[in-house]
Amino acid sequence: MRRSQIVSLLLAILVGFGSLAAVLAAGWAPVLGVQLQGGVEVLLSPASAADDEQLDRAIEIIRSRVDALGVAEPDITRQGEQVVVQLPGVKDKQRAVDLVGQTAELRFRPVLLMFNPFDEAEFRSAQDLANTYNDTGDDADNGPVEADADVDASADADEDAASGGDAADDPAAAGEAGDGDTAADGADGPAAEGAEADAEAQAVDAAGFPEYTAPEADVAERAVLLPGRDQFTGYVLGSAELTGDAVAEAAATFNNEWVVNVDLTGEGAAGFDAMAARHYGQQVAIVLDGVVESAPVIQATEFGGTAVISGSFDEEGARDLAVALRFGALPVEFEQDDVRTVSATLGEGTLRAGVIAGIVGLILVGLYMLLYYRLLGIVAVASLAISGSVLWSLISWLGESRGLALTLAGTTGIIVSIGVQVDSNIVYYERIKEEVRRGRAVRSAADASFAGAFRTIVWADLASLIGAGVLYQLTSGTVRGFALYLGLATLIDLAVSYFFMRPLVVFIARRLVNEEPRRLGVQRSVERDAAPAAVPAGGTT
Repeated sequence: MRRSQIVSLLLAILVGFGSLAAVLAAGWAPVLGVQLQGGVEVLLSPASAADDEQLDRAIEIIRSRVDALGVAEPDITRQGEQVVVQLPGVKDKQRAVDLVGQTAELRFRPVLLMFNPFDEAEFRSAQDLANTYNDTGDDADNGPVEADADVDASADADEDAASGGDAADDPAAAGEAGDGDTAADGADGPAAEGAEADAEAQAVDAAGFPEYTAPEADVAERAVLLPGRDQFTGYVLGSAELTGDAVAEAAATFNNEWVVNVDLTGEGAAGFDAMAARHYGQQVAIVLDGVVESAPVIQATEFGGTAVISGSFDEEGARDLAVALRFGALPVEFEQDDVRTVSATLGEGTLRAGVIAGIVGLILVGLYMLLYYRLLGIVAVASLAISGSVLWSLISWLGESRGLALTLAGTTGIIVSIGVQVDSNIVYYERIKEEVRRGRAVRSAADASFAGAFRTIVWADLASLIGAGVLYQLTSGTVRGFALYLGLATLIDLAVSYFFMRPLVVFIARRLVNEEPRRLGVQRSVERDAAPAAVPAGGTT
Protein backbone atom coordinates (compact mmCIF):
# COMPACT_ATOMS: atom_id res chain seq x y z
CA MET A 1 0.00 0.00 0.00
CA ARG A 2 1.55 3.25 -1.14
CA ARG A 3 2.20 6.13 1.24
CA SER A 4 -0.12 8.42 -0.74
CA GLN A 5 -2.98 5.98 -0.16
CA ILE A 6 -2.27 5.85 3.57
CA VAL A 7 -2.26 9.66 3.73
CA SER A 8 -5.50 9.79 1.72
CA LEU A 9 -7.21 7.29 4.03
CA LEU A 10 -6.15 9.07 7.21
CA LEU A 11 -7.09 12.47 5.79
CA ALA A 12 -10.58 11.24 4.85
CA ILE A 13 -11.11 9.84 8.34
CA LEU A 14 -9.86 13.06 9.91
CA VAL A 15 -12.11 15.27 7.77
CA GLY A 16 -15.17 13.07 8.25
CA PHE A 17 -15.11 12.47 11.99
CA GLY A 18 -13.17 15.63 12.82
CA SER A 19 -15.82 17.87 11.21
CA LEU A 20 -18.57 15.95 13.02
CA ALA A 21 -16.78 16.34 16.36
CA ALA A 22 -16.29 20.08 15.73
CA VAL A 23 -19.97 20.59 14.88
CA LEU A 24 -21.13 18.66 17.94
CA ALA A 25 -18.71 20.54 20.17
CA ALA A 26 -20.07 23.85 18.84
CA GLY A 27 -23.60 22.70 19.61
CA TRP A 28 -24.71 23.06 16.00
CA ALA A 29 -27.47 20.97 14.49
CA PRO A 30 -29.45 21.08 11.25
CA VAL A 31 -32.16 23.75 11.09
CA LEU A 32 -35.46 22.00 10.47
CA GLY A 33 -38.09 23.10 7.99
CA VAL A 34 -41.85 23.53 8.44
CA GLN A 35 -42.76 19.86 7.95
CA LEU A 36 -40.15 18.70 10.48
CA GLN A 37 -40.53 21.21 13.33
CA GLY A 38 -43.90 22.82 12.71
CA GLY A 39 -44.69 26.34 11.57
CA VAL A 40 -46.84 28.22 9.09
CA GLU A 41 -47.28 28.01 5.33
CA VAL A 42 -49.03 30.93 3.61
CA LEU A 43 -50.19 30.94 -0.01
CA LEU A 44 -50.56 34.48 -1.42
CA SER A 45 -52.18 35.49 -4.71
CA PRO A 46 -52.13 39.00 -6.23
CA ALA A 47 -55.50 40.72 -6.07
CA SER A 48 -54.89 42.11 -9.57
CA ALA A 49 -52.59 41.38 -12.50
CA ALA A 50 -48.88 41.72 -11.62
CA ASP A 51 -45.75 41.43 -13.73
CA ASP A 52 -42.57 39.52 -12.91
CA GLU A 53 -40.73 42.60 -11.62
CA GLN A 54 -43.49 43.39 -9.15
CA LEU A 55 -43.69 39.80 -7.89
CA ASP A 56 -39.91 39.52 -7.50
CA ARG A 57 -39.85 42.82 -5.59
CA ALA A 58 -42.70 41.58 -3.38
CA ILE A 59 -40.74 38.43 -2.55
CA GLU A 60 -37.71 40.51 -1.55
CA ILE A 61 -39.82 42.69 0.75
CA ILE A 62 -41.60 39.70 2.28
CA ARG A 63 -38.23 38.06 2.92
CA SER A 64 -37.02 41.21 4.70
CA ARG A 65 -40.14 41.23 6.85
CA VAL A 66 -39.73 37.57 7.75
CA ASP A 67 -36.06 38.09 8.60
CA ALA A 68 -37.14 40.76 11.06
CA LEU A 69 -39.24 38.10 12.82
CA GLY A 70 -36.10 36.03 13.43
CA VAL A 71 -37.36 33.02 11.46
CA ALA A 72 -34.56 30.67 10.48
CA GLU A 73 -34.50 29.78 6.77
CA PRO A 74 -37.91 30.96 5.57
CA ASP A 75 -38.75 29.39 2.22
CA ILE A 76 -40.29 32.09 -0.01
CA THR A 77 -40.87 31.05 -3.60
CA ARG A 78 -43.02 31.74 -6.63
CA GLN A 79 -45.36 29.17 -8.11
CA GLY A 80 -46.68 30.85 -11.23
CA GLU A 81 -48.30 34.08 -10.02
CA GLN A 82 -48.66 32.81 -6.47
CA VAL A 83 -46.15 33.35 -3.66
CA VAL A 84 -45.61 30.52 -1.17
CA VAL A 85 -44.18 31.51 2.23
CA GLN A 86 -43.05 28.80 4.65
CA LEU A 87 -42.09 29.92 8.16
CA PRO A 88 -40.60 27.06 10.20
CA GLY A 89 -40.65 27.27 13.98
CA VAL A 90 -42.31 30.70 14.15
CA LYS A 91 -43.67 31.37 17.64
CA ASP A 92 -46.32 34.03 17.05
CA LYS A 93 -48.05 32.46 14.06
CA GLN A 94 -50.83 35.03 13.72
CA ARG A 95 -48.42 37.96 13.81
CA ALA A 96 -46.31 36.30 11.12
CA VAL A 97 -49.33 35.67 8.90
CA ASP A 98 -50.55 39.25 9.32
CA LEU A 99 -47.13 40.74 8.62
CA VAL A 100 -46.28 38.65 5.56
CA GLY A 101 -48.98 39.87 3.20
CA GLN A 102 -49.83 43.35 4.41
CA THR A 103 -49.26 46.16 1.92
CA ALA A 104 -47.55 48.73 4.17
CA GLU A 105 -47.00 52.34 3.09
CA LEU A 106 -43.86 54.07 1.94
CA ARG A 107 -43.70 57.12 4.20
CA PHE A 108 -41.86 60.43 4.30
CA ARG A 109 -41.12 61.47 7.89
CA PRO A 110 -39.13 64.46 9.23
CA VAL A 111 -35.96 63.50 11.10
CA LEU A 112 -36.03 64.73 14.69
CA LEU A 113 -32.77 63.14 15.80
CA MET A 114 -30.03 60.78 14.67
CA PHE A 115 -28.34 58.67 17.33
CA ASN A 116 -25.99 55.77 17.94
CA PRO A 117 -28.28 52.80 18.64
CA PHE A 118 -25.54 50.96 20.53
CA ASP A 119 -25.02 53.78 23.04
CA GLU A 120 -27.59 53.26 25.78
CA ALA A 121 -27.52 56.90 26.91
CA GLU A 122 -28.15 58.16 23.37
CA PHE A 123 -30.90 55.62 22.93
CA ARG A 124 -32.60 56.74 26.15
CA SER A 125 -32.43 60.34 24.99
CA ALA A 126 -33.92 59.37 21.64
CA GLN A 127 -36.71 57.50 23.41
CA ASP A 128 -37.47 60.51 25.61
CA LEU A 129 -37.61 62.77 22.56
CA ALA A 130 -40.08 60.47 20.81
CA ASN A 131 -42.25 60.27 23.92
CA THR A 132 -42.20 64.06 24.33
CA TYR A 133 -43.18 64.50 20.67
CA ASN A 134 -46.08 62.08 21.05
CA ASP A 135 -47.23 63.74 24.30
CA THR A 136 -47.13 67.31 23.01
CA GLY A 137 -47.75 66.84 19.29
CA ASP A 138 -44.53 68.77 18.51
CA ASP A 139 -40.82 68.14 18.43
CA ALA A 140 -38.05 69.39 20.66
CA ASP A 141 -35.87 72.35 19.74
CA ASN A 142 -33.05 70.69 17.84
CA GLY A 143 -30.66 72.14 15.30
CA PRO A 144 -30.36 70.68 11.81
CA VAL A 145 -27.73 68.10 10.95
CA GLU A 146 -25.04 69.64 8.79
CA ALA A 147 -24.36 67.70 5.59
CA ASP A 148 -20.81 67.43 4.33
CA ALA A 149 -21.85 68.77 0.93
CA ASP A 150 -25.06 70.66 0.39
CA VAL A 151 -26.28 70.53 -3.20
CA ASP A 152 -27.59 73.73 -4.71
CA ALA A 153 -30.78 73.13 -6.61
CA SER A 154 -30.08 75.50 -9.49
CA ALA A 155 -26.42 74.60 -9.96
CA ASP A 156 -26.04 70.87 -9.50
CA ALA A 157 -29.37 69.36 -10.39
CA ASP A 158 -29.83 67.53 -13.62
CA GLU A 159 -31.02 70.01 -16.30
CA ASP A 160 -34.32 68.25 -16.84
CA ALA A 161 -35.06 68.38 -13.12
CA ALA A 162 -33.36 71.69 -12.30
CA SER A 163 -36.64 73.50 -11.99
CA GLY A 164 -37.72 71.09 -9.32
CA GLY A 165 -34.81 71.14 -6.91
CA ASP A 166 -32.34 68.76 -5.42
CA ALA A 167 -32.04 66.81 -2.19
CA ALA A 168 -28.64 65.74 -0.89
CA ASP A 169 -28.53 62.39 0.86
CA ASP A 170 -27.30 62.79 4.43
CA PRO A 171 -23.75 61.44 4.76
CA ALA A 172 -24.05 61.07 8.49
CA ALA A 173 -26.33 58.10 7.89
CA ALA A 174 -23.40 56.24 6.41
CA GLY A 175 -20.85 56.75 9.11
CA GLU A 176 -21.38 59.60 11.63
CA ALA A 177 -24.42 58.49 13.55
CA GLY A 178 -25.37 60.57 16.54
CA ASP A 179 -23.15 63.56 15.77
CA GLY A 180 -25.91 66.12 15.40
CA ASP A 181 -29.60 66.88 15.50
CA THR A 182 -32.04 68.07 12.89
CA ALA A 183 -34.88 70.46 13.58
CA ALA A 184 -38.29 69.78 12.13
CA ASP A 185 -40.19 72.91 13.02
CA GLY A 186 -43.79 72.85 11.95
CA ALA A 187 -44.37 69.12 12.23
CA ASP A 188 -47.97 68.84 13.26
CA GLY A 189 -48.31 65.36 14.74
CA PRO A 190 -51.31 65.02 17.05
CA ALA A 191 -51.03 64.48 20.78
CA ALA A 192 -50.59 60.87 21.80
CA GLU A 193 -52.46 59.00 24.44
CA GLY A 194 -49.30 58.64 26.51
CA ALA A 195 -45.75 57.43 26.62
CA GLU A 196 -46.31 54.02 28.15
CA ALA A 197 -47.02 52.29 24.83
CA ASP A 198 -43.88 53.81 23.34
CA ALA A 199 -41.81 52.79 26.34
CA GLU A 200 -42.86 49.19 25.74
CA ALA A 201 -42.25 49.31 21.98
CA GLN A 202 -39.03 51.34 22.21
CA ALA A 203 -36.69 49.99 24.85
CA VAL A 204 -33.18 48.77 25.37
CA ASP A 205 -32.98 45.10 26.28
CA ALA A 206 -30.85 43.62 29.03
CA ALA A 207 -27.86 43.32 26.70
CA GLY A 208 -27.98 47.05 25.93
CA PHE A 209 -29.11 46.72 22.31
CA PRO A 210 -32.05 48.69 20.95
CA GLU A 211 -35.51 47.45 20.25
CA TYR A 212 -36.91 49.83 17.68
CA THR A 213 -40.57 50.62 17.20
CA ALA A 214 -42.40 47.36 16.57
CA PRO A 215 -44.30 47.00 13.27
CA GLU A 216 -47.66 47.05 15.00
CA ALA A 217 -46.70 50.31 16.80
CA ASP A 218 -45.43 52.00 13.61
CA VAL A 219 -48.40 54.36 13.23
CA ALA A 220 -48.23 57.21 10.73
CA GLU A 221 -49.46 59.82 13.23
CA ARG A 222 -46.86 59.07 15.92
CA ALA A 223 -43.13 59.56 16.34
CA VAL A 224 -41.11 56.38 15.93
CA LEU A 225 -37.60 55.03 16.48
CA LEU A 226 -36.32 53.26 13.37
CA PRO A 227 -32.96 51.96 12.10
CA GLY A 228 -31.11 52.98 8.96
CA ARG A 229 -30.26 50.45 6.29
CA ASP A 230 -26.74 50.06 7.65
CA GLN A 231 -28.13 49.24 11.13
CA PHE A 232 -25.44 51.49 12.67
CA THR A 233 -27.62 54.60 12.76
CA GLY A 234 -30.89 55.16 14.59
CA TYR A 235 -33.49 57.79 13.78
CA VAL A 236 -36.20 59.53 15.76
CA LEU A 237 -38.83 60.43 13.17
CA GLY A 238 -41.86 62.66 13.40
CA SER A 239 -45.30 61.82 12.10
CA ALA A 240 -45.58 60.86 8.44
CA GLU A 241 -46.36 63.80 6.15
CA LEU A 242 -46.50 62.02 2.80
CA THR A 243 -46.83 58.45 1.49
CA GLY A 244 -45.58 56.59 -1.53
CA ASP A 245 -48.77 57.49 -3.39
CA ALA A 246 -47.13 60.86 -4.11
CA VAL A 247 -44.48 59.20 -6.31
CA ALA A 248 -45.35 58.55 -9.94
CA GLU A 249 -41.95 57.27 -11.14
CA ALA A 250 -38.38 56.98 -9.88
CA ALA A 251 -35.23 55.97 -11.73
CA ALA A 252 -31.54 55.67 -10.91
CA THR A 253 -29.29 57.52 -13.38
CA PHE A 254 -25.59 58.32 -13.61
CA ASN A 255 -24.40 61.84 -14.30
CA ASN A 256 -20.90 62.10 -12.82
CA GLU A 257 -22.46 60.40 -9.80
CA TRP A 258 -25.38 58.10 -9.13
CA VAL A 259 -28.62 59.96 -8.38
CA VAL A 260 -32.30 59.08 -8.15
CA ASN A 261 -34.71 61.12 -10.27
CA VAL A 262 -38.21 61.27 -8.81
CA ASP A 263 -41.38 62.27 -10.68
CA LEU A 264 -44.33 63.21 -8.47
CA THR A 265 -48.03 62.94 -9.16
CA GLY A 266 -50.10 66.11 -9.47
CA GLU A 267 -51.51 65.83 -5.96
CA GLY A 268 -48.23 64.48 -4.65
CA ALA A 269 -46.27 67.46 -6.01
CA ALA A 270 -48.37 69.88 -3.95
CA GLY A 271 -47.93 67.80 -0.81
CA PHE A 272 -44.19 67.42 -1.44
CA ASP A 273 -43.74 71.18 -1.86
CA ALA A 274 -45.67 71.82 1.35
CA MET A 275 -43.46 69.35 3.22
CA ALA A 276 -40.33 70.88 1.69
CA ALA A 277 -41.39 74.36 2.79
CA ARG A 278 -41.85 73.18 6.37
CA HIS A 279 -38.54 71.34 6.51
CA TYR A 280 -36.26 73.34 4.23
CA GLY A 281 -32.60 72.67 5.11
CA GLN A 282 -33.57 69.71 7.24
CA GLN A 283 -33.63 65.95 6.74
CA VAL A 284 -36.70 64.04 5.66
CA ALA A 285 -36.52 60.26 5.95
CA ILE A 286 -37.84 57.88 3.30
CA VAL A 287 -39.18 54.92 5.32
CA LEU A 288 -40.12 51.50 4.01
CA ASP A 289 -41.14 48.58 6.20
CA GLY A 290 -39.70 50.13 9.34
CA VAL A 291 -36.29 50.92 7.82
CA VAL A 292 -34.96 54.33 6.80
CA GLU A 293 -33.96 53.83 3.18
CA SER A 294 -32.51 57.35 2.88
CA ALA A 295 -32.62 60.65 4.76
CA PRO A 296 -31.87 63.48 2.31
CA VAL A 297 -31.60 67.14 3.26
CA ILE A 298 -34.26 69.30 1.58
CA GLN A 299 -32.50 71.96 -0.54
CA ALA A 300 -35.50 73.75 -2.08
CA THR A 301 -38.98 74.81 -1.11
CA GLU A 302 -40.60 74.15 -4.49
CA PHE A 303 -39.91 71.16 -6.73
CA GLY A 304 -42.47 71.55 -9.50
CA GLY A 305 -43.26 67.84 -9.68
CA THR A 306 -39.67 66.54 -9.95
CA ALA A 307 -36.81 66.06 -7.52
CA VAL A 308 -33.29 64.66 -7.57
CA ILE A 309 -31.90 62.70 -4.63
CA SER A 310 -28.10 62.70 -4.68
CA GLY A 311 -25.35 61.75 -2.30
CA SER A 312 -22.78 59.01 -1.77
CA PHE A 313 -24.73 56.40 -3.75
CA ASP A 314 -23.23 53.45 -5.54
CA GLU A 315 -25.17 51.88 -8.40
CA GLU A 316 -26.83 49.24 -6.24
CA GLY A 317 -27.88 51.74 -3.57
CA ALA A 318 -29.35 54.15 -6.11
CA ARG A 319 -31.30 51.40 -7.86
CA ASP A 320 -32.60 49.98 -4.56
CA LEU A 321 -33.86 53.41 -3.50
CA ALA A 322 -35.48 53.95 -6.90
CA VAL A 323 -37.27 50.61 -6.66
CA ALA A 324 -38.42 51.41 -3.11
CA LEU A 325 -39.79 54.77 -4.25
CA ARG A 326 -41.38 53.35 -7.38
CA PHE A 327 -43.09 50.38 -5.81
CA GLY A 328 -43.64 51.55 -2.25
CA ALA A 329 -43.88 48.60 0.14
CA LEU A 330 -45.48 45.62 -1.55
CA PRO A 331 -45.98 46.55 -5.20
CA VAL A 332 -49.14 44.47 -5.39
CA GLU A 333 -51.95 43.75 -3.00
CA PHE A 334 -52.05 40.11 -1.98
CA GLU A 335 -54.92 37.92 -0.88
CA GLN A 336 -54.33 34.92 1.36
CA ASP A 337 -55.54 31.90 -0.58
CA ASP A 338 -54.55 29.42 2.10
CA VAL A 339 -52.88 29.35 5.50
CA ARG A 340 -51.67 26.01 6.80
CA THR A 341 -50.40 25.56 10.32
CA VAL A 342 -48.20 22.55 11.05
CA SER A 343 -48.09 21.84 14.77
CA ALA A 344 -44.80 21.08 16.47
CA THR A 345 -46.19 17.66 17.45
CA LEU A 346 -46.99 16.77 13.84
CA GLY A 347 -43.56 18.02 12.80
CA GLU A 348 -41.89 15.86 15.41
CA GLY A 349 -43.89 12.86 14.24
CA THR A 350 -42.84 13.45 10.64
CA LEU A 351 -39.21 13.82 11.70
CA ARG A 352 -39.37 10.65 13.76
CA ALA A 353 -40.83 8.72 10.85
CA GLY A 354 -38.12 10.01 8.54
CA VAL A 355 -35.36 9.10 10.97
CA ILE A 356 -36.77 5.61 11.46
CA ALA A 357 -37.05 5.10 7.70
CA GLY A 358 -33.44 6.20 7.25
CA ILE A 359 -32.13 3.96 10.02
CA VAL A 360 -34.07 0.93 8.79
CA GLY A 361 -32.80 1.53 5.25
CA LEU A 362 -29.20 1.84 6.46
CA ILE A 363 -29.46 -1.39 8.48
CA LEU A 364 -30.92 -3.35 5.57
CA VAL A 365 -28.32 -2.01 3.14
CA GLY A 366 -25.51 -2.72 5.62
CA LEU A 367 -26.67 -6.31 6.20
CA TYR A 368 -26.96 -6.95 2.48
CA MET A 369 -23.46 -5.62 1.79
CA LEU A 370 -21.93 -7.63 4.64
CA LEU A 371 -23.62 -10.87 3.61
CA TYR A 372 -22.85 -10.53 -0.09
CA TYR A 373 -19.44 -8.86 -0.07
CA ARG A 374 -18.09 -9.98 3.33
CA LEU A 375 -15.01 -7.85 4.13
CA LEU A 376 -15.80 -5.39 1.35
CA GLY A 377 -19.19 -4.87 3.01
CA ILE A 378 -17.31 -3.35 5.97
CA VAL A 379 -15.82 -0.81 3.58
CA ALA A 380 -19.29 0.05 2.30
CA VAL A 381 -20.60 0.62 5.83
CA ALA A 382 -17.53 2.70 6.72
CA SER A 383 -17.95 4.78 3.54
CA LEU A 384 -21.55 5.52 4.48
CA ALA A 385 -20.39 6.55 7.96
CA ILE A 386 -17.79 8.98 6.54
CA SER A 387 -20.28 10.41 4.02
CA GLY A 388 -22.93 10.78 6.69
CA SER A 389 -20.54 12.57 9.04
CA VAL A 390 -19.48 15.04 6.35
CA LEU A 391 -23.08 15.63 5.22
CA TRP A 392 -24.33 16.17 8.78
CA SER A 393 -21.53 18.63 9.44
CA LEU A 394 -22.18 20.50 6.20
CA ILE A 395 -25.94 20.74 6.80
CA SER A 396 -25.38 21.93 10.38
CA TRP A 397 -22.88 24.56 9.25
CA LEU A 398 -25.15 25.81 6.47
CA GLY A 399 -28.04 26.01 8.92
CA GLU A 400 -25.95 27.97 11.42
CA SER A 401 -24.23 30.33 8.98
CA ARG A 402 -26.77 30.63 6.14
CA GLY A 403 -30.02 29.63 7.81
CA LEU A 404 -30.48 26.72 5.38
CA ALA A 405 -33.29 24.47 6.60
CA LEU A 406 -33.55 20.72 6.26
CA THR A 407 -37.00 20.03 4.84
CA LEU A 408 -38.92 16.80 4.46
CA ALA A 409 -38.08 16.78 0.75
CA GLY A 410 -34.41 17.32 1.63
CA THR A 411 -34.55 14.34 3.97
CA THR A 412 -35.95 12.29 1.09
CA GLY A 413 -33.05 13.40 -1.10
CA ILE A 414 -30.57 12.28 1.55
CA ILE A 415 -32.22 8.85 1.86
CA VAL A 416 -32.17 8.44 -1.92
CA SER A 417 -28.49 9.37 -1.92
CA ILE A 418 -27.74 6.27 0.18
CA GLY A 419 -28.47 4.21 -2.92
CA VAL A 420 -26.17 6.43 -5.00
CA GLN A 421 -23.31 5.92 -2.55
CA VAL A 422 -23.81 2.17 -2.26
CA ASP A 423 -23.89 1.91 -6.06
CA SER A 424 -20.39 3.38 -6.17
CA ASN A 425 -19.13 0.63 -3.85
CA ILE A 426 -20.86 -2.08 -5.87
CA VAL A 427 -19.35 -0.88 -9.15
CA TYR A 428 -15.84 -1.16 -7.67
CA TYR A 429 -16.46 -4.50 -5.94
CA GLU A 430 -17.89 -6.14 -9.02
CA ARG A 431 -14.84 -5.05 -11.03
CA ILE A 432 -12.61 -6.68 -8.43
CA LYS A 433 -14.64 -9.89 -8.41
CA GLU A 434 -14.55 -10.07 -12.19
CA GLU A 435 -10.74 -9.78 -12.20
CA VAL A 436 -10.42 -12.42 -9.46
CA ARG A 437 -12.62 -14.87 -11.38
CA ARG A 438 -10.27 -14.46 -14.32
CA GLY A 439 -7.48 -15.71 -12.11
CA ARG A 440 -5.90 -12.42 -11.03
CA ALA A 441 -4.53 -12.07 -7.50
CA VAL A 442 -6.83 -10.20 -5.11
CA ARG A 443 -4.31 -7.49 -4.22
CA SER A 444 -3.52 -6.92 -7.89
CA ALA A 445 -7.23 -6.85 -8.80
CA ALA A 446 -7.95 -4.23 -6.11
CA ASP A 447 -5.34 -1.87 -7.55
CA ALA A 448 -6.03 -2.46 -11.22
CA SER A 449 -9.85 -2.32 -11.05
CA PHE A 450 -10.23 1.12 -9.54
CA ALA A 451 -9.42 3.27 -12.57
CA GLY A 452 -12.15 1.75 -14.73
CA ALA A 453 -14.58 1.57 -11.81
CA PHE A 454 -14.04 5.22 -10.90
CA ARG A 455 -14.77 6.34 -14.45
CA THR A 456 -18.10 4.52 -14.23
CA ILE A 457 -18.76 6.10 -10.80
CA VAL A 458 -18.04 9.59 -12.17
CA TRP A 459 -20.42 9.17 -15.10
CA ALA A 460 -23.15 7.71 -12.88
CA ASP A 461 -22.80 10.52 -10.32
CA LEU A 462 -22.68 13.08 -13.11
CA ALA A 463 -26.10 11.86 -14.26
CA SER A 464 -27.40 12.35 -10.70
CA LEU A 465 -25.86 15.84 -10.52
CA ILE A 466 -27.41 16.85 -13.84
CA GLY A 467 -30.81 15.68 -12.68
CA ALA A 468 -30.42 17.49 -9.35
CA GLY A 469 -29.27 20.67 -11.11
CA VAL A 470 -32.20 20.66 -13.54
CA LEU A 471 -34.67 20.11 -10.70
CA TYR A 472 -33.11 22.92 -8.67
CA GLN A 473 -33.19 25.42 -11.53
CA LEU A 474 -36.59 24.63 -13.00
CA THR A 475 -38.65 23.93 -9.88
CA SER A 476 -39.46 25.78 -6.70
CA GLY A 477 -40.45 25.11 -3.13
CA THR A 478 -39.78 21.75 -1.52
CA VAL A 479 -38.60 20.09 -4.75
CA ARG A 480 -35.55 22.34 -4.71
CA GLY A 481 -34.70 21.03 -1.24
CA PHE A 482 -34.74 17.48 -2.59
CA ALA A 483 -32.46 18.47 -5.46
CA LEU A 484 -30.06 20.42 -3.24
CA TYR A 485 -29.41 17.65 -0.74
CA LEU A 486 -29.25 14.96 -3.41
CA GLY A 487 -26.62 17.05 -5.21
CA LEU A 488 -24.58 17.65 -2.03
CA ALA A 489 -24.64 13.95 -1.13
CA THR A 490 -23.58 13.00 -4.65
CA LEU A 491 -20.57 15.34 -4.55
CA ILE A 492 -19.57 13.90 -1.18
CA ASP A 493 -19.86 10.39 -2.67
CA LEU A 494 -17.32 11.25 -5.38
CA ALA A 495 -14.83 12.50 -2.80
CA VAL A 496 -15.33 9.55 -0.43
CA SER A 497 -15.02 7.02 -3.27
CA TYR A 498 -11.65 8.40 -4.32
CA PHE A 499 -10.03 9.35 -1.03
CA PHE A 500 -11.51 6.76 1.35
CA MET A 501 -13.03 3.72 -0.38
CA ARG A 502 -10.11 2.99 -2.69
CA PRO A 503 -7.27 3.02 -0.11
CA LEU A 504 -9.34 1.05 2.42
CA VAL A 505 -10.18 -1.65 -0.14
CA VAL A 506 -6.51 -1.89 -1.13
CA PHE A 507 -5.54 -2.19 2.54
CA ILE A 508 -8.03 -5.02 3.12
CA ALA A 509 -6.99 -6.81 -0.07
CA ARG A 510 -3.32 -6.73 0.96
CA ARG A 511 -3.57 -7.38 4.69
CA LEU A 512 -6.78 -9.29 5.45
CA VAL A 513 -7.79 -11.35 2.43
CA ASN A 514 -4.56 -13.38 2.11
CA GLU A 515 -5.52 -14.44 -1.39
CA GLU A 516 -8.70 -16.14 -0.16
CA PRO A 517 -11.41 -14.79 -2.48
CA ARG A 518 -14.16 -16.28 -0.30
CA ARG A 519 -13.53 -13.43 2.14
CA LEU A 520 -14.76 -11.13 -0.61
CA GLY A 521 -17.79 -13.30 -1.33
CA VAL A 522 -16.34 -14.62 -4.61
CA GLN A 523 -15.37 -18.04 -5.89
CA ARG A 524 -12.26 -18.14 -8.05
CA SER A 525 -12.98 -19.66 -11.47
CA VAL A 526 -9.82 -21.08 -12.98
CA GLU A 527 -10.14 -22.38 -16.50
CA ARG A 528 -7.77 -25.23 -17.07
CA ASP A 529 -7.11 -26.38 -20.61
CA ALA A 530 -7.02 -30.18 -20.83
CA ALA A 531 -3.60 -31.55 -21.91
CA PRO A 532 -3.71 -32.91 -25.49
CA ALA A 533 -3.47 -36.69 -25.85
CA ALA A 534 -0.14 -38.12 -27.08
CA VAL A 535 -0.23 -39.21 -30.69
CA PRO A 536 2.36 -41.75 -31.97
CA ALA A 537 4.46 -40.59 -34.84
CA GLY A 538 3.00 -41.46 -38.16
CA GLY A 539 -0.24 -42.88 -36.83
CA THR A 540 -3.43 -42.29 -34.92
CA THR A 541 -4.69 -43.61 -31.65
